[in-house]
Amino acid sequence: MGAEMAKRQSRVVVGPGRERGAVLVISLIVLLVVTLLGVGSLETAVFQERMATNAQYKNLSFQDTASLLEDILEDEDILGGTATVMSDALDRGVGVPSSATNYTDAVDPVSAEYRVTYVGDAGLFARPGEERSAPAPGQSTVPRPRFELQLTTENASTQAGSSHTYGFEPR
Repeated sequence: MGAEMAKRQSRVVVGPGRERGAVLVISLIVLLVVTLLGVGSLETAVFQERMATNAQYKNLSFQDTASLLEDILEDEDILGGTATVMSDALDRGVGVPSSATNYTDAVDPVSAEYRVTYVGDAGLFARPGEERSAPAPGQSTVPRPRFELQLTTENASTQAGSSHTYGFEPR
């Protein structure tokens, strides 16, 4: 039995001359797959960072536009009593916007332009099922003109822009 055991051991043991490098090839393939997965993850991370940056730029643009819209609504030179913007809108008729006008108070790198449109008269409030409601005490029965102000901004450094439309009645 001792000789038979020795024969079995000699068959199992492989000498250095018979190795063919299978472990090396398999480990290189595994390394290649892991590298490709890492590169794919890196590309995904870069893409997500770009998306987050663009969302941040869009949010800043929205805030710029909202702030400038408030400034325009309070600017007496644009919508004040002596300004011709609203009378020009009345002359153009319902639904015809003005040509774009640059708003010069915007701070660089933000550029802004606005349009004013006459959208009709605000009559008395009509409730469902009623022709017209009666005016409240002290309320005028004369219809008041209603306008729409559209403001569009663009940030030159981020290339992000935003547009707001606001309906209003003159004071």
